[in-house]
Parts: sequence; C-alpha cells; structure tokens
Amino acid sequence: MNSKNLEQLLNINKFLSTTPPPNIHSVQDYVSTINISGIFSITFDTPHETLPPLTNIDNTAEKILHLQYPHLTSAAVFSNGDCLLNSISLIFNANQMLALQFRLAMVVELMKFSNFYLSQKIFEQDYYFSDIALNSAKNSDMPTTYNKEREYISEIAYISKPHQFCSIIGLYGLASVIQRPIMSIYPPTVSQLISSLYNKLIEPRIKAYDEPIMIMWTPSSGKWNINDPLPQTDHFVPIFKRNSPPSPDQKY
Repeated sequence: MNSKNLEQLLNINKFLSTTPPPNIHSVQDYVSTINISGIFSITFDTPHETLPPLTNIDNTAEKILHLQYPHLTSAAVFSNGDCLLNSISLIFNANQMLALQFRLAMVVELMKFSNFYLSQKIFEQDYYFSDIALNSAKNSDMPTTYNKEREYISEIAYISKPHQFCSIIGLYGLASVIQRPIMSIYPPTVSQLISSLYNKLIEPRIKAYDEPIMIMWTPSSGKWNINDPLPQTDHFVPIFKRNSPPSPDQKY
C-alpha cells in the first residue's frame, strides 16, 4: 500500500467531512495541485482483454453474466468494499494492488472537475446518489451553485473512505481517469428504470481510447431474480472476453 496516497485520501476525506461541508469552489481548490497522472506508474493504453494469468473465474457472477453474455467471462476480486477499484486494477495491472491509487484518482477527478459532472443532466437525479449522500444533504443549508451540489459533495466524501462501496458516480470518475469508456453491465431485470440508469456505456470526460472496458454489478449472494422490481447489487466484477467460445451444451 502506498502510504503517501493513503495519507492524501484520508486528508481529502477529513476535508470533505467537515461541518459545515465545503462548497464546490473549495472542493476544486483543495485538489488543484494534485496531478492524477502522477498517482500511477502505469499507462492505460493496454487493458487486458482476456482473463489475466493466475486470475480465477467468479463462477457465481458468471452464471448471472451468461443470462445475457455467454461469450464473456467474469473474474473474481476481493469483496472488501474496494471491489470496483480491484476490478479496474485487475484489468490494467493483472492484479488488485492498485485499488488505493484508483480510489484516490477517482476522487480527485470528481473533485477537480466537479463543474463538468454537476452540469450533466444525469447528475440531477436522486437515483445516482447513495442514501447516505441524500440524507446528509437534507441536513445541510449550504448555499449551492448546482442543483445536486450537496449530494455530490456528500457522495464524494463517502467514497473517499478506504473500502467503501462506490455508486455509479464512481464509474463516471474512473472512466475519465482511464480516458476510455466503461461498459456498465447490469443484470437483466424487469425494471426498465434500473436498466436505463445502470446498464449503459459511460463515456469519459476526455476520451483518449475508444475501446471500452467492462464492469458488471452483481449480488455477492449469487441469487438473481429477473422479475424483482427492486433488484439489489452489492459487488462489482471485471468482465473479459473468453479465451475460447462456450460449448453448446454448457449448462448453468
């Protein structure tokens, strides 16, 4: 674990968690000197397209994945709250060692370019924010520039804690960190609203690479009911192309 990056992340969390919370201009100023590219010793031009060596298949997630995509496979990552960051690290580094760096870069991106994200119509919907962020915003009378500024800052404060599960807002930040689209795969559901919100291609703020990487939302329990109008997911896994096509008689 990089102690400098951990210290930066903890300091950011402390800053964002103050009472009253900082406004959007203070948030931008706080990270203005942090260079995202300086956080990493790797580049993002060659993600693994197939399962990296020594990586295990997540058989539980794969059964759900194959309801829609039998030609793809899912990798197992630690379910320690860092699953989204572990997934991104595995795709680019063939291991999960860069989860902390990806969390820091994601948070800095969302803070530094908050004007860009808060100007998007999609960030005006409550659905994109966690209950924690929504409840926290209710208790704040901070003057705002944007409609969901309080919720946005509360959300970033929450995901700036190590080992905290990330909302879809984290995916938007990560797409911009890696400068390529992320295909957010949500399991099939009768809820058209949920599908429209979470099963989508997420474009980066600046695109350097056209080929997307793939991340799937999944329940860690492995139980999925397509007919559930309020489906719940609590885990992310990285998705790869299969090394070989599935056999016609393969059963799940």
